[in-house]
Amino acid sequence: MAFNFEQDTDWIFTFCKSCWDFKKFVFKNPINFETKSSYNGACVNCKKEQRINLKEARDYYEHLNDHNN
Repeated sequence: MAFNFEQDTDWIFTFCKSCWDFKKFVFKNPINFETKSSYNGACVNCKKEQRINLKEARDYYEHLNDHNN
């Protein structure tokens, strides 16, 4: 299943700088990859809030989408 960038979502998987692994991050408000460059999100594993670079997250999901097609 490919990630849909057109649909706002309130969670993504990305790299956690505390856990040193890819983890699920949740956001207080739905994120939009088109209008913002970063958001604060909380790792569901360590609970630490981090600034998430949406360009890096988008690159990660585009890479996954390429392998899903």
